[in-house]
Parts: sequence; C-alpha cells; structure tokens
Amino acid sequence: MPSLMSMSAAVTSPRPKPTGPAALTVPPQQRRTRPPERLDPLASCALLATAGRAGFWPAVAAAGTPLVDRLPGDDRHRAVTFLWRGDEPADVLVLANKLTDAAGADKCRMERLPGTDVWALTYRLPHDWRGSYALAPLVPGAAPIVTGADAELVELRRGRALAVATPADRACMHRWFDALVHARPDPYARERLPDATTVASLPDAPPQPWNDPPADVPAGAVVHGALPDGRACRVHHPAGVARTDPLPLLVVLDGGGWAELGLPRTLDALRAADRLPPLRTVGVAAGGPAARTRDLSCDDDFVAALAADVPALVAASGAITADPARTIVAGQSLGGLTAVFATLVAPRRFGCALAQSGSFWWPNPAGGAEPEWLTGVVAHGSRTSGVHLQVGTDEEVLLGPTRRMRDALRARGDAVTYREYSGGHDRACWRGGLVDGLVALTAGWR
Repeated sequence: MPSLMSMSAAVTSPRPKPTGPAALTVPPQQRRTRPPERLDPLASCALLATAGRAGFWPAVAAAGTPLVDRLPGDDRHRAVTFLWRGDEPADVLVLANKLTDAAGADKCRMERLPGTDVWALTYRLPHDWRGSYALAPLVPGAAPIVTGADAELVELRRGRALAVATPADRACMHRWFDALVHARPDPYARERLPDATTVASLPDAPPQPWNDPPADVPAGAVVHGALPDGRACRVHHPAGVARTDPLPLLVVLDGGGWAELGLPRTLDALRAADRLPPLRTVGVAAGGPAARTRDLSCDDDFVAALAADVPALVAASGAITADPARTIVAGQSLGGLTAVFATLVAPRRFGCALAQSGSFWWPNPAGGAEPEWLTGVVAHGSRTSGVHLQVGTDEEVLLGPTRRMRDALRARGDAVTYREYSGGHDRACWRGGLVDGLVALTAGWR
C-alpha cells in the first residue's frame, strides 16, 4: 500500500490526539438555541376537535400521521401534530431528529387530552421540514423494546454523552436515553424508511423521486467483496455498460447503511433517466462503533486503504478511471469529515468530496485540542475538482463549522456547491441529498 506521503504533500499541522471522553469524538454538547415552538394541539389541529369520538382513530389511520395544518397568516410554517394512542398511565415522548436532544427531553413530552386515549404534541415547523421520528411511551415497569446490539449502542451513547455533560443536564439526559430503548415507529405514519423508521415530510420538503424506482428500471450488478482487513464492500456496476469500460468511481462510506436504503436501485433509476453518467460505486462498510470512530476521524491509515485497496477491489470486476477529477468520496457525519480529508491527503486518487452533515467541529475541544482542525489545514492542501457540502438547519453544532469549511475551501479556489436544508442529522434527508450532491458534482462529466 502506498503511503500518503507519496501521494500528497505533507499536512504540516499534527493530528490532534485528544484524551479523555473526547477521544471518542463526542460532538460538543450545546443546548438548542432555537427549539421548535410548541402549540396548543386543540387550537391548531382540526381533526383533534373530534378526539374521543368513535371515528377519530379511523380518520387518523386514513389521513396518516403526523397531522399537518396550515397556520393563519403564516405560509412559511405548519402546525405538525404527533399522536399516540394509549390508556395506560405513561409519559410519552416524541423523539424527532434534532428537534430536541438529550438535554431537552422534557420539551418533547406529549400531553394526554382529558377523557380520551389521545396523546398529542404540536410543533410549529418550517413548511419544507423533513425528519425521522419515533414515539416512546414510558410505562412504569414496561420492558424496553430495544435490545441486543442496538441497546448496547444506546448505552455507549449514554456513557459518552454523560461523560461531557454538565451536572444540571444529567437527569434529563438519563430520561432521554431511557426513552430511546422504549422508542418505536409511529403505527399511523405515512412514510417509512426501508428499516421501518417513520418519517414526516411536510408539503414543501425537497422531493425525493428516486427512492422507489419502478420495477422495470434496468438493474445493475452488485458484486460482494472485502478489503484485506476483512471489511465488507458492495460494488455496483451500472446496467448497459461493458465491464471493460473505465468509468468514474464513487466511494460511499458507511456502505452497509446505504445498501439498506436501496442505493443500488436509486443509482439504476438515475442512470436510466440520464441524470447521472455511468459510475462504478463501492459501498465500504463501517465496522463497529469503535472502529468507525477511529477510521473516520482524519485517520491516515484508513484513507490509505481507501486510496489503494478500494480501487483495486472495484477494478477486479470492472474497469475504473485513475483520474481523481472523476473520483468521488461521499460520507455523512464523521464520514463527511473523512470525505474532505481524503481529498486533502490523497489528491492523486480522490479529487471530489460529497460531505453531508460533516463533523467539521472535530475534535471536541473538551479533550484539550483546538476544534475544527481540518478547516484550519485545508489552505495547505491541493485544490479539489469539486466539493459538495450539505447541512441541516436543525444541526446547530454543525452549521457554523460547515459554513467555515465552505468558506475555507472557496478561499483557496475550490468549486464548492453548498446547501442547507430544513432538517437534522438524518438519513431521511441524506438519501435525497446524496442524489442532489452527485448530480451537482458530475454535471460537467458528460
């Protein structure tokens, strides 16, 4: 495997090596400065006027949830009402992506309408908001429904969050993580991800027409493989193109999650509609939480493997270009950080980056290092062939760092496309945003 030093000029600023809790790259803890406004459900939701009557829940099932009502004199927002049905004494929380957080668990509690089995919470939300959500009834003595590896991950997140939390926030945070292991999909939701996660898309949310392509779209071929370290990969070859044709390369981090979201079929549909040039795509699995954190925190060894082993794996079943200007690394969260980092330290292999909700705050200054390390060193790197950045307006920890990364890249002359969307740190938003980013980066590849 070639060293990164042979592929790029050295990055002179040493990598930060935080100690303590921040070594796990816990995002900085920050209270929401703009929590969503709660509204009176009975005053905001027309259908709730019939709550308690025999036809209420059948009407909810027909309409789907959450219920969305217009607000008088306000075309930019909607009244969005989440519902839960239950007679038992409980405390029910709405866990909507980035609308609330662990320190604000008390702000997402539903209220029970007197004399009914209806629990409701109404938010005033932007008309173009999209987000995944779950409902968490906390019934005394009830066993958690999240078990096994998923429950272990919740406990890992609990420990990491509490390690950097203020004493005043800890009780509320415990409540939040208790809710996570009792969270379940909304049974009346109109929209779901393939893993059954429920999603709310308001009327003007960006359309995502490529999520469910018609069955008659020509299917590409998916080849399963592994890197030398055993990490699983899926290689997608587009339909109608010879395997001997050297095509552009798309490397997708956290590839297992994207396979669950049906990315290969989305790519098939985009190609059939001539929205993308033919690409060979490889999804690289993340490994467990600890490995993902290590690999995606500006790690030279991981990027070296991406630069050498991943192209070799793809080329074993289909020819690819060696042109970095036709090679994209795409990632989300820490993967977005790594996508930009890869273009900095391996510019002869990776010329383009697609970063969604990139963790450009890294590292957490609570560990004793200066924050936003990568933004501080991009000026010393080679200009890319294109960067596409996206961040949700509900991601308060990421908004400032992402804007500063955008400005730093543009200051050195990079072609940067940039988009802020109404939503959070959310696969429900990323699945459509990935398409938008690919279309933007490949616009001149015809």
